[in-house]
Amino acid sequence: MGRTGTRIAGCGLLLLITGCGLLLQDPAGEDRGNRTGVGAGGDGMVADTTDLPVRAGTLSQHEISVYLRRGDLQMRITPLAESVTRVTAPDTYERLSALASGHQQIFRERTGTAVAFQLFLVAVHSESVQSAFEPEDVNLVSRGLRYRPVDIRPVTPRWTRHRVGPQETLMAVYAFPAEVDLESSLEVEYQEIRDRSWERILPQVQAERFRVRARAGGGSFP
Repeated sequence: MGRTGTRIAGCGLLLLITGCGLLLQDPAGEDRGNRTGVGAGGDGMVADTTDLPVRAGTLSQHEISVYLRRGDLQMRITPLAESVTRVTAPDTYERLSALASGHQQIFRERTGTAVAFQLFLVAVHSESVQSAFEPEDVNLVSRGLRYRPVDIRPVTPRWTRHRVGPQETLMAVYAFPAEVDLESSLEVEYQEIRDRSWERILPQVQAERFRVRARAGGGSFP
């Protein structure tokens, strides 16, 4: 395994440790910083955040993720776009940006295209019973258009069983078309379940960008 593959595998293991059994609460060990006030691969349709300092954010993975529940099956969908992960706490940023940069290249090679996909980390979890899941049924609705995943790459080995056991968490990185717009309303669908909480998450991400810029410039957040 090359250096990129080793890096991805290491990050996947760390994500597995911090994610197990915690899909409905903040992952253990998140460095959330001393936040006050109101709460690396190429991106597709995203805000220009290249001026944001790296490792200067304070948001946790929990705060930038969308959560769905269908019976005993729980799902967490986390965008891996740099415009979003750059406002997370340093340890979270390191994990998510490593996954994004490594998988962006892998998806390009697998699909034979130079396009920059919109990547998401999807985790599935079951509390007490074994639950089946259909990976391809995770869809996004952006600007009124529904998008299916272009490609899916497991992070945890047992993902391909399409079945998650009690107290087990499985993860994969999804590649969606670059047209998915994270700077507007975004809905996440799994079968008949639809979540619109990105409308609440996006303002928090945008507010944290202001805070990061203010801290870097010595100013204050209004």
